[in-house]
Amino acid sequence: MKFTEIQIDGAVALVTGGARGIGLSIAQRLAREGARVVIADLDGDAAVLAAREIGADARGFALDVGESDDYRRVVAEVEDTVGPIDIVVNNAGIMPVGPLLEESRGVAEATMRVNFWSHYISYQVLAPRMIARGRGHFINVTSAAGAIHSPGLASYVASKHAATGFARSAREELVGTGVTISTVMPAAVRTQLVDGIPFKWWEKLGIIPPSWVARDAVGTVRNRPAVVGSPRGTVLALRLQHLIPGWLWLLGRRIVNADRTVGPVDRSARSEYDGRIDRQVEATI
Repeated sequence: MKFTEIQIDGAVALVTGGARGIGLSIAQRLAREGARVVIADLDGDAAVLAAREIGADARGFALDVGESDDYRRVVAEVEDTVGPIDIVVNNAGIMPVGPLLEESRGVAEATMRVNFWSHYISYQVLAPRMIARGRGHFINVTSAAGAIHSPGLASYVASKHAATGFARSAREELVGTGVTISTVMPAAVRTQLVDGIPFKWWEKLGIIPPSWVARDAVGTVRNRPAVVGSPRGTVLALRLQHLIPGWLWLLGRRIVNADRTVGPVDRSARSEYDGRIDRQVEATI
């Protein structure tokens, strides 16, 4: 696939959900490589603080990624004060856990709004600008959950399947424009998303640090792959799992207790993260 080269040093990079976790790690790595980083987050104060800690002329903005007008406002302000956006990292996301029948419709709608519709809005706002310049790169952080199924995560899984399918399809519409989309599919990451989930000690060994995702995400700027996993090898494993018979898949899940997201979830340990989900629900109303 042909694309217009982007040098990270000096590029303007917008990172959504960049105040903490994976987004912050990606923003930090981009800044280290010389990008002019803009952190956007529903928590505007946290975005400004994170940008201040990064330094290197980083900027922080409050942004409701699921609101088209707000997205356009932030993009216009960034392009007026920092410059045309070369790289956008669609990282903002939420992950409610627990039985589906205990989940409110508001939570499900917020999950789709943040995890999928924000990618759609980003494309609608930024793709025309990038195409007009003949250069640009979207890094859409989805999840390994965008290729599997999991009880206790039904709405989250649905949103990540939607985001992954959207990115892969939109990418093909961009052929010949100089603009590209890479999908990044991390496995479980050591952020607040996994707080309160009763992992066994040996399972915790497989939870990767955000810096690994940042490395793989920023690496897509150079060769623009359609999809990358984090850790490496994730994509191949996800493809092979489709060859496993249903009965064997369910047996394996029972053996390793893979239904832990149904419960019991430690809501006290997860309270700060659940509070952020509640704020996203409020923004959806």
